[in-house]
Amino acid sequence: MCTLIFLDMKKKSKYRIRKNELRKFEKENKLTKKEKERLHMWVDAGHSAYDLQWLYQLREEEEFDELLSGLTDAQVNYVYSYCMNWDPIMEEPFFDYNRLDELDLENLPTFEEEVDKEEEEPEIDLPF
Repeated sequence: MCTLIFLDMKKKSKYRIRKNELRKFEKENKLTKKEKERLHMWVDAGHSAYDLQWLYQLREEEEFDELLSGLTDAQVNYVYSYCMNWDPIMEEPFFDYNRLDELDLENLPTFEEEVDKEEEEPEIDLPF
């Protein structure tokens, strides 16, 4: 019983330490609303506010969104389907940025031909 109380107190003290770090970090750094949201999620997941991995991930996502901003939905789907890969160790899919480097984002297929083909299909006359 005493061990459980000690472990519970230890968890609470780690939580308080992280929250104090968070407040201090926010005072020291000017953050956008999106950065604050991501930072709070990062700290709530048990990480230190001073571990800037959350910021690197956010900036990487923003750069990626900017890269894909001029593409059509069909082209974005093509990029995602081309760049998704499987991690056998973690047993989960991941976005492979190495495969993204292989793509020429300026000269992706337009996929307009496929839309035209779908529209050109003749209607089938049904007997009823």
